Amino acid sequence: MEYNPQQMPQVPREPVDSDEVYAIQQQENRVGNLISQIAPDNQLLDLQWRIKGFVKDPVSGTWQKVTNAQEPHPILVSRYISYLSSILNQNTTLSNYSSMEINQIMGLIIEWVVDDLDANSEIYGLEEDYTERTRIGHLLLNSTMSAFKRSQNGMESRRIFSALNVRESLHEGGEKKGGVMESLKFWK
Repeated sequence: MEYNPQQMPQVPREPVDSDEVYAIQQQENRVGNLISQIAPDNQLLDLQWRIKGFVKDPVSGTWQKVTNAQEPHPILVSRYISYLSSILNQNTTLSNYSSMEINQIMGLIIEWVVDDLDANSEIYGLEEDYTERTRIGHLLLNSTMSAFKRSQNGMESRRIFSALNVRESLHEGGEKKGGVMESLKFWK
């Protein structure tokens, strides 16, 4: 027997007023914006540009090279982005870390960054450039700490799922094409 959606009984739907449609659209925009900001790929890409000494122009959205800034060695960039990709991901952001767990993990990360910058300073061309080492360390640790703070006590996951629940209650039916579920597809 083949499935024919026209044979299914149609559930009468109440007309949707324009205020409700607008509220649903605004909620979807907010959730989509939040998800794009915390998407691990976006965080890592931004961090990669920042390590290389670029700043993002807020008007055009393009990355601009900081004048007189020498780009770090490609091995440094790839090593740190690779390392941080194991930390800056949705598992971290949507976790439920306690303050003590965050402090312990951050201690391990700080130890690794300091050891790596010291042990490989010659390869990276940073033997005497302590200011650049500090800049890179701060970029890495600030990004990492931000991800952990969002996950502290499950804060980020509660925010996302409460936003999804509000949206679901406003829109009783299935998902629209390009809606919230489309934004969440990178979590598959």
